[in-house]
This record gives sequence, structure tokens and C-alpha cells, in this order.
Amino acid sequence: MSKIWMILLTICLVMFGVANAESTAAVYEKTINVHDSLPPYLIRITDTGEDPADMDSDNILLVGVFSENGELLQSFTYYSNESPEYDGAAALVMAKDLNFDGYNDLMLLSAAGARNVFHAFSLWDSRTNQFRPVEAYCNWNRETERFDPDIRQLELCNVELIPEKKYLYSSVQDGYRFRRDTYWGWESQYGITERFIWDVYDAGDGMIGESLYQFGSQVVRLWDEQYPEDWYYGQDDASSERQRAVKAVIFGGDSLPWLQVANVDWVNLRKQDSKASPSLAKLDAGQEVELLVAACGPENGWVRVLYHCGATGSREEYDGVIREEMTGYIWHSFLEPVQ
Repeated sequence: MSKIWMILLTICLVMFGVANAESTAAVYEKTINVHDSLPPYLIRITDTGEDPADMDSDNILLVGVFSENGELLQSFTYYSNESPEYDGAAALVMAKDLNFDGYNDLMLLSAAGARNVFHAFSLWDSRTNQFRPVEAYCNWNRETERFDPDIRQLELCNVELIPEKKYLYSSVQDGYRFRRDTYWGWESQYGITERFIWDVYDAGDGMIGESLYQFGSQVVRLWDEQYPEDWYYGQDDASSERQRAVKAVIFGGDSLPWLQVANVDWVNLRKQDSKASPSLAKLDAGQEVELLVAACGPENGWVRVLYHCGATGSREEYDGVIREEMTGYIWHSFLEPVQ
């Protein structure tokens, strides 16, 4: 008889331990508003305890969406390095209208560091009155100039909304020297795609690499150049001028001012804002270029331009690479506005 009591006592202790563990399991809760026409929703996040396997994240988190009276409406999972116990500067859940349709979507914290804060996201579907599965995508690979076929969870870093263009801006920064800025746009209410990617990367041997890609347009915007680090981040702060040039392309679009080569038979398109800089191409009088940034470099006398060398089918070769577009510098007195 004593053995039976011992078995029963053991079972009770085990059951008590399980129940106690469940009661103390970490839970993150937050009430959000999706739209003025809809009631508030309670978002509850718990750790599934499942192994993310080969994913880069530490945890698989379960997102539960509850009504005001506690009814479970839906649930879905996402990958995160954080846990429901997270208590940092960034919220584990935020509500923002990411696709500019008037309904707030879920931003779900996936990793928080000193400089970079990553969010996965789930869009609100106004047709079903539910959140869609966490967004996934193929990553763009600069080295191979193609999209990686491996489907991954889409994560935005240090995200900013740009309503005038209906863009999402994501910037992954490694220190203050290297970064990848991605401008995401919407093909449809729920279809997100890269519009522009600007990479500033370590090209080795004291060189800084800079590339810009544009997607989803018949206009080819593409450059990939390498510059001495002491010039790129030197006392003249060429890096901030480069950022202005990139934004001119992204936000200026087809409305960038046009200039033409004048007051000379031909002129060098310089790689840097110096007469000693290598020449990327020789442009004849009358050749048209797009203005990116004026008043660059020493004495503010250089003009940063965009040269469409492939516009007429005559591509340029530089350093063994065939290019359809180049960005470089021309001294201001050799340019005039196109009438």
C-alpha cells in the first residue's frame, strides 16, 4: 500500500511542477488598435520552445491575437533572437501602418542591438479582418547580382516610413563605415519588393565600395565603384555627399535636372572630386548628364553627375567591367543647364 501512495504522491508532485511551470512561463502582452472602426486587440507572445533548427534566430515565438473578452482569434509564429521576457528600449510589438492602407500592421521585434534593431512584420488584411503570416522574401546578393533563392523571414532594420513615396526605409549599419540601406515599395496592398539598395562595404586594401541598385523600373540605375577610405571618410566628408546623391536618385526619379558638357570639346568624368583622380569616361561637348549634387569637393567647384553611358547602346568599359551607368565628378565650369 505504501508503494501505491508513493506513486500517487510522485504523480501529484510532477503534475504540480508542470502546472507551476506553465503558470510562470514568460508572457508578453500588449493591446493595439488596428483601425478606428475595429475594437482593440490583445497581442500575447509566448515562446513555443521549439528549436529554430538552421535558422539564425534563437527562438520561435507564438503570436496570439485575442479579442477584448479574451477569445483567441488567430495565432502564428515568427523567428526571433529575443524572448517574451524582453525588457529593452524597443517594444516587442508595435502597431504601424507599413503599407499605407489606413490599417495598422504588426511589427515584431526579432533582434535588438546597440545600433541595429530588427523587426519582422505581419500585415493586417482588411478583407479577412486578420493578420497575414509573417512576411518572407529572397535576399538580394550584391556579389552575384541576383536574388538568393532561399526564402527567409523578411526583417526591417531601424525602419522608417516614407509616406510621400510609400516606401519603407531599412538601414543595417556596421559601425559608422559600412551599411546597407534598402528602400522597399509596394507592388500591391500586400506585395512588397525592393526598390533601391545602397551598399557601402569593405572592399579591402583600404578601399570603400559603394553600389546602388534600382529594381522594378525600365530606367537602369546602377553603379558599383571603389574609393580610397581616407577620401571617402576624410576631412571633406565625401560620405555625406554620397548619401545626398543616393537620395537624389531615389526621390528625384525622372525629375533630376539635366546638364550638358559645354565650353570645351570634351571633358573627363572623374572618379573623385580632383583633377588627379582617374577618369571614368570622356564626354564630348553636348553630352547630357543628370545632376545629383552640386558644389562638391575642394572650393565647392565639382558637380556630382549621373552618366547614362548605355542609353544609346554604347556601353563603357572601366577596370574590365562593362557599365551602363556611371556616377562621377565634372568641374562646374564645363557644364551648363540643358535648355
